[in-house]
Amino acid sequence: MSTPRRFYTYAVSAVSLQAVTQALIALLRNLLVTGLDSQRSVIAFQIAVIVIGLPIFLAHWLWVLRLARRETAEQEAVLRRIYLFGMQAAFLGPFVNSAFNLVGRLLAAVTRVAASQRLYPQLPTREFLVYHFVGVVVLALLWFYHQRVLAEESSPAAEAGGSAAVRRLYVYGFSAAGLAMSSIGVITLLRWILYQFGAESGAAALGPVFEIARLIVGVPLWLIYWGWAERSFAGPEEDERASALRKFYLFSVVFLAALTAVTTASILLSGFFRDLLRVGGDSQGDPREAIAIIVAMLMLWIYHGLVLREDTRRASESQRQAGVRRLYAYLVAAIGLSAALVGLAGLVSVLILSLERSGTGPALKEQLAWSAAALIAGLPVWGWPWRGAQVRASSEGSVGDAERRSIVRKLYLYFYLLLATLTVLSSAVYLLSRFLGILLGEKAPGLSELGHPIAFGAIAAGLWLYHSMALRADRRLEVGILTAGLEGFRVAVVDVGAGSFGKAVVEELKSRIPGIAIVPILLGASTDEAPAKVDLADQIRQAGLIIGPWTVTVAGQGGGAVTEKISRAIIDSPARKLLVPAWVEGYEWAGVDRWQEAAMIRQVVSAAKQMLQGEEVKPARTLGAGAIIGIVLGGLLLLILLGSGLLSVFSF
Repeated sequence: MSTPRRFYTYAVSAVSLQAVTQALIALLRNLLVTGLDSQRSVIAFQIAVIVIGLPIFLAHWLWVLRLARRETAEQEAVLRRIYLFGMQAAFLGPFVNSAFNLVGRLLAAVTRVAASQRLYPQLPTREFLVYHFVGVVVLALLWFYHQRVLAEESSPAAEAGGSAAVRRLYVYGFSAAGLAMSSIGVITLLRWILYQFGAESGAAALGPVFEIARLIVGVPLWLIYWGWAERSFAGPEEDERASALRKFYLFSVVFLAALTAVTTASILLSGFFRDLLRVGGDSQGDPREAIAIIVAMLMLWIYHGLVLREDTRRASESQRQAGVRRLYAYLVAAIGLSAALVGLAGLVSVLILSLERSGTGPALKEQLAWSAAALIAGLPVWGWPWRGAQVRASSEGSVGDAERRSIVRKLYLYFYLLLATLTVLSSAVYLLSRFLGILLGEKAPGLSELGHPIAFGAIAAGLWLYHSMALRADRRLEVGILTAGLEGFRVAVVDVGAGSFGKAVVEELKSRIPGIAIVPILLGASTDEAPAKVDLADQIRQAGLIIGPWTVTVAGQGGGAVTEKISRAIIDSPARKLLVPAWVEGYEWAGVDRWQEAAMIRQVVSAAKQMLQGEEVKPARTLGAGAIIGIVLGGLLLLILLGSGLLSVFSF
């Protein structure tokens, strides 16, 4: 079946089945639940949807079902997997909602706890249970039918490639949904338990009925789908262990849990410091609220961190998985460092203002409490992932190379360099403007007006020095490792004719890789240009990498400059060869744009460096118009945000 026809068939089947399902559930509810009191026109519309939609669905679905049972290719089609898993997701989502309401109301009825229903509160308990029971039964039957179809069509080919990605998205999506429900239930239940001790509170009156219901539904949902993911990971398929989606799921949970725990701990610490400093004003909330959140988030953090560690032990990390891990680590480090910088700046501000005012009032104590909490909470959050990143970046081998060349690491380092530079610039401009104002007769600024820009500029200068040192260390280590690995290694750059291209490549290689041994070989050079008694073929045979236009491998090219001996020496050489798609009259290259000489030199040097580092050769992509516009707009937005932040800092 062609892709357009397949898309049409599954789209019609999905829309018609969903319409019939919702109409059937609504019709059964109207017939069985007297309290709804629906109008006749509404019931008539629901019957019409079923009468019209059901034959349309059956006609299309039965046709594609027969085709799938006859042709294996149809069973393995990615679009079919998207339809089947998508329909299961569309049934399972409302099923979970109805099951939660059903279980919650049942528990409320059994325990005789007064609990307001979130839907149709005017319905009595029996009719409310019937209302949600109808949805549970219909949705469960349809889900099981599609699950049976998937089980019948299960095969290694149908569980690979894009089809496997669709299944993983479905599995990890509902695992996350179950985990979210369970986490909310645990937090609220812990809070309720903590409120049974100590002072009375309004929250203490809330019973745990609906949270127990949330756990009854959420925990099995998470266990079923997370267990499915774990069995797939432990199975024979290597693609499962190399899945980036699994790493993304685990790191997302750890990241969100860490962020929530740290934020809540900062609020808890600020409240503690407020009490310690005897600051009045609004309360920061009951600490039992924060303790329940921190305990639940730590449980998530520890468990999924252990899973990540076990994954690393059981399977080697793929390149995509390493990219997800680096993104997580640098995001956490950025959040921690930002919090620590805000806290440090706040403490410096409190110190300066207290010296100027000869004491600390309630406002300064409030700022001191928040700043100390942000600094204490932010430093470990930054230090833990940053230390691991630095250890990897300072190591040799493929792990260290990948860390140092990571675009995520470079973005992290250059972002803080930019932030520090703008802060130093703003401080310098402000100080100079005040100094010039004094020369023009203005009143001399006070300690606060001078102390803040000097202190913030000093903090920014330290930040700039630290991150620039990290960048320079990466560069020195990378060049040192590359140069040490190339000791005794020779690169032959072969060119024909005038040799301008070869000379440019040699100069660029020497600037990019200092200390590399390069042998320029110019074929067809005049007697004055070529060294006497030099065996060019012997120089080619001694090289570990040969760079040149494709014509150097064909005898007779370059006006006869490429001899049979030279071309044979290049072809027979065990060295790696980097050929340049140079254009010659009468020859064309399929799928290759004509490059200008500068662009070609850039591509050649980039490819040569990748080959010397043992990497896969990939073209150096230039930015398109859309990417350039996006970068410009993003840069302008970032400058506006940073500029407004700096203005607020110096507004005092």
